[in-house]
Amino acid sequence: MKKIVIILFVLFSLNTFAQEKLGLMIIAHGSPAKQWNQPVLDLENQVKQLFDEKKITKFDEVRVALMEFTEPSIASVIKDFEDKGITKVFALPLFIAPSGHSIYDIPAILGLYYDQEMIDELEEEGIKIVDTKIKITVGPTLDYENVMKGILLDKVNNLSDNPAEEALILLAHGDKNFKPIWEKLTNETGNYILGKTGIEYFDKAYVGVGQSFAVDGVNPILKASENKKKVIIVGMYLSMGVKNMAENSGIIMLGRTMESKKMFEGKNIVFAEHGLLPDKRIAEWIVDRAVEWLKNYSL
Repeated sequence: MKKIVIILFVLFSLNTFAQEKLGLMIIAHGSPAKQWNQPVLDLENQVKQLFDEKKITKFDEVRVALMEFTEPSIASVIKDFEDKGITKVFALPLFIAPSGHSIYDIPAILGLYYDQEMIDELEEEGIKIVDTKIKITVGPTLDYENVMKGILLDKVNNLSDNPAEEALILLAHGDKNFKPIWEKLTNETGNYILGKTGIEYFDKAYVGVGQSFAVDGVNPILKASENKKKVIIVGMYLSMGVKNMAENSGIIMLGRTMESKKMFEGKNIVFAEHGLLPDKRIAEWIVDRAVEWLKNYSL
């Protein structure tokens, strides 16, 4: 009798595992501007292609979801997963480093974290909170294994022609509630680039995607231009380029708006045109994280 029970239990377990359907959800912040969303949305097909090349067949669905502003939203992607019978999801937040968005907002949207004040704020922004029976695991942010170092190094190399006479300025979001993590990440990345290029001058500024560029970003850049003949600026932003940021920001001085780019006139200051995307290494990083999760899940 015991043998029969054990056999039935094993068969039931194997059948349950066989019925599991896995989904990979790649979550980015989202923007009202289509040009900033498209490089993120393109990751969906890039990851699927890499899965095919590497013969990774465990994931039944791969989708990109945007936290706010536009579709596909997190809630709508989860609904699609439900309709397709997905039972377990690996949700990977494409954020630079831990912040309020990755630690609190996304888990709250996914129904994994409860804070009524936060829920109210999210709903006021038009973000729907997920209510699902799907089992969800939230993965790490991009600082894990720091895929950004190599991408930013290439951007600096493309803009550099005489490292001994150049300065490097790294711009990043920053989150004052996670300052030690952001300080470690930016310093590690900056020093890595210095070691690979021979540039000796490095500084950084925390700029919230353009809103504070004129206030927080301009001074370190101008200071660097006083010490070096050329200043190279790159940014730790997923799709926003620092060139666009600099050209579309300003500061009110004596009642007039002073454009940031005018402050740099006559100086040899160059900005990276694109953010981290498009770059195949982001899709490769996503696939690597998904494979790690599969190994642990298979145990």
